[in-house]
Amino acid sequence: MEWAVTVTEILTYIVLALAFIGYVTCLSRLFWVTVLVTAGLVFYCSRSFPFVPENTITWGIVGGVGAAALLAAFLTPQQVVPSQNSRPKGQNHPKKVSKRRKRTPAKAKPRAPQQREVVIDGTNVMYWDGEPDLRTLRHVVDKLRSKNLLPFVFFDASARHHLGDRSLNAKGFAMALGLKQNRVRVCPAQTDADAFILSYAKENNLPVVSNDRFGDRAAQVKGLKLIKGVVANGKPILHGL
Repeated sequence: MEWAVTVTEILTYIVLALAFIGYVTCLSRLFWVTVLVTAGLVFYCSRSFPFVPENTITWGIVGGVGAAALLAAFLTPQQVVPSQNSRPKGQNHPKKVSKRRKRTPAKAKPRAPQQREVVIDGTNVMYWDGEPDLRTLRHVVDKLRSKNLLPFVFFDASARHHLGDRSLNAKGFAMALGLKQNRVRVCPAQTDADAFILSYAKENNLPVVSNDRFGDRAAQVKGLKLIKGVVANGKPILHGL
């Protein structure tokens, strides 16, 4: 007796074998999902092939294949994929060495000492070297600034006449003294600059640079610090600074 097996039959057997292997794999990895899908397919097929005596052989084959697949799934060893965090006992992961360089904290820049303000009786000081001269006053201003003092200069309205230059104003005085214009005040005509000088110094608790004793304003000058001085060879000498 000869067995005649066609190519179609061989391919059919191969496909069935692969399907069986795939079914077993699904059972071993996704058991309950595969069982639910199988139950759905059995229910659907039972509508065309009901459970009657005529279909006993067909359903018996299906049941046998299912039981074989279930047994094969339980006998198939489960392959556990190690997680990234798991590691064998006694084996430690090498510590990662950080390549970041420690930042060196920036050194704080030392703050410049705060400038103290000082009031200058400009009309008085420009006479310290004899004749009225803005250069004399400029020497005193520079001396005070070298001591980290911030001068505020007051002038009588007549100061420009003493210097022989009636065109001088606050801006002109400021340029000659190397100060900002807001650091110079020219008092109104026919007023006493001493009143403005002492009032400003009193309100702000500032020392006054002047050789004037302010004898007629003893009440205003009381409690104020007076800085007196002279200019010798272009160099100011201050007393009480």
